[in-house]
Amino acid sequence: MTLEPTIRAFRLSDIKDVCRIENDSFEDPWPCHAFMYIYLKNPKGIRVATVNERLVGYVVVDIEERHGKKVGHILNLAVEQGFRHIGIGKALMEAVISYVKEAGAGEVWLEVRESNVAARKFYSRMGFVEKGRIRRYYRGEDAIVMYRDVGTS
Repeated sequence: MTLEPTIRAFRLSDIKDVCRIENDSFEDPWPCHAFMYIYLKNPKGIRVATVNERLVGYVVVDIEERHGKKVGHILNLAVEQGFRHIGIGKALMEAVISYVKEAGAGEVWLEVRESNVAARKFYSRMGFVEKGRIRRYYRGEDAIVMYRDVGTS
């Protein structure tokens, strides 16, 4: 049995697994309809990771216009508890960064809970730097804004 992840585009049939992982991963999870909204808005904006055909993680990104240029905005990332720390999150981030570059964006941004030290360290290892803070972004908790230049293809 291999634990090498396969990264692919989200399919509508994935919604149940994505919502299961979301609910197991976060104190304040997104409702399932939020994933459907993102998918309908931009079907390429959600990538999923599978291991032996089991969906074990996902990442959600939007391509936005900021100050007259395209940027990637990572909205959500989660990996199923038993599959963390084996490279799934890294593979998802690499896939989303490639997508952002292909979409013509030269940078990518995200927000992360100030208290989520493990995620902040992970994003730092992925080349993100802390650029600011948004007060009380997460129901009273500050968000740390992180940024990475990705160049363009």
